[in-house]
Amino acid sequence: MLFTLKKVLGALLMPVPIVFLIYLLAAILYRSQKRLALVCFGVATSGFYLVSLPVTAWLVAEPLEHRFAQYAGQAVDAVVVLGGYHRSDQRLPISSLLSATSMVRLSEGMRIARLNPEASLNLSGYNGRDAISNAQAMAQVAMAYGMSPERITKAEEPKDTGDEAQHWAEVLKGQRVALVTTASHMPRAVYLFEQAGLRVIPAPTNFESGKPDFTYWKTWLPSAHALNLTTKAWHEHLGLIWAKLRA
Repeated sequence: MLFTLKKVLGALLMPVPIVFLIYLLAAILYRSQKRLALVCFGVATSGFYLVSLPVTAWLVAEPLEHRFAQYAGQAVDAVVVLGGYHRSDQRLPISSLLSATSMVRLSEGMRIARLNPEASLNLSGYNGRDAISNAQAMAQVAMAYGMSPERITKAEEPKDTGDEAQHWAEVLKGQRVALVTTASHMPRAVYLFEQAGLRVIPAPTNFESGKPDFTYWKTWLPSAHALNLTTKAWHEHLGLIWAKLRA
């Protein structure tokens, strides 16, 4: 129940739902308080423009993505790849089982595992609404790309990063662990793992932000990619605040 409530509240606090709610308020107020309704309409339109700009996306995502340096070849006993998304569909090849985000995470995890031949590859994530768990989906892809099944450990129960941190902190206690996840998600992941008692070596991947060219006219035009990146980064900022409040 708490997990579902958290997901619903988190979704409502994203930029697009907030803008939609302000538009809805403007529509409700239009007949009785036309001036206030026009103010709400202006705020919503301006807000939607701002959160869809590449500049805004860079400003909110860059501090998250570059808080930790890339993995630099440190020796590790275990590699943990955090769960993402997947979709089982027998019509599609194994390379399309995982989302783009999960595929990039897994690729980095396998690369680090190959640099450390004795290290285990630890995959986590529950099934959501799919027939198999995200951990199982990643394991299938990893084996299809040549990873030995003997090196793979799955955790199919954790539903979010907090659950994953608690699980791996217990299973991998005392080991040197490389933690692989999306760069913007890494600050929250590291914080939760340390709160659970496991110090990790961050291995961020799937970097999406890049300093825009302020002299280029497209920098000042809204785009779907910028809106998506702003939303992801905003989600991570809120998630980190929530994690610290709970702690």
